[in-house]
Amino acid sequence: MEINKIIGYVLLLIGVILIVFPIWHTYDIFTGKSAPAQVFKRPASLTVNKNVSSLDIQGQMQNALANVLPIDFINNSLNLATWLLLGWILIYGGGKIAEIGVKLIK
Repeated sequence: MEINKIIGYVLLLIGVILIVFPIWHTYDIFTGKSAPAQVFKRPASLTVNKNVSSLDIQGQMQNALANVLPIDFINNSLNLATWLLLGWILIYGGGKIAEIGVKLIK
């Protein structure tokens, strides 16, 4: 019976760590102390072409899209969304592990 309590406290501690770490890192990201993991990187070949003919619709669309939404904004948004998804998974998993630990302690 005593081993169940020890395992329960260990699982509770692991669960709390898995909950606190993503919250702490997300706070650092939003305050600008650190950056999210760079899962999506900026392609070097995407530039605005000034010499696009009026018949080149694809070139005109690329230029318009590059002017409206800069590629750095898209990449940063995707990297932030990826971190938030991973953080949510870690928090949820930590909650479940802590819940198992609490059940073993009782």
